[in-house]
Amino acid sequence: MKLFIPQIDCLLELGKEKCQSLVIENQAVWCSILNDMAEQLRGNEGKIVLSCNDKIIPLSKNVELISQFIPFDMNQKGLLTKIMNEMQKIAVNEQHFAQTTTTLSSWEKYLLELTADMVGNIGFSKINLESLIKSAGIEVESVYDNLGEKILDYFELVSVYDSKKLFVLVNLRSYLSEHEMKEFLKNVTVHQYEILLVDSVEHPILELERRYIVDADQCILC
Repeated sequence: MKLFIPQIDCLLELGKEKCQSLVIENQAVWCSILNDMAEQLRGNEGKIVLSCNDKIIPLSKNVELISQFIPFDMNQKGLLTKIMNEMQKIAVNEQHFAQTTTTLSSWEKYLLELTADMVGNIGFSKINLESLIKSAGIEVESVYDNLGEKILDYFELVSVYDSKKLFVLVNLRSYLSEHEMKEFLKNVTVHQYEILLVDSVEHPILELERRYIVDADQCILC
């Protein structure tokens, strides 16, 4: 993927051997770039352009902007919907179809037995697979000792159940030690996740990092 940021007239090539980082020391530029991304993720127009194989693709479907890491919530609504959709597909495949049909029938029979002992003409909507899975409160177990590992597992879930995306990580360097960050970038490159690190202050540059700096005077340094 490539990301063109007109606010600083910069074209970033993502997903190469090194992870791209962008340090923005000018507050006005910082706000302009992040607001542009946020607006596009809401479905509005913006100036920043994302492309893949020289074709423009919408940020709203191909980018995740992550700025909250404490707490870091893996159970995003969109991801959980994709996971439940996959569960429905598995439930009706050849291996599980018979068991699924029997289970739904058993639930309907059980609810009929319950309503038979109640006062009034009590009814219910037909039990279906979607409503049954939703009622189970599906969620991703998210107890981790290491924030970097948690974020990496989230990348994997998104890649498997949703699609390959660009993850824009805002000030992540403020939450991970230098050693943790080295391990994080190593795993990102091994699994070929595409990320953009956006920081408001400069940290020591790492071996697997390719950096652009926009200083307070809006000069670009590489």
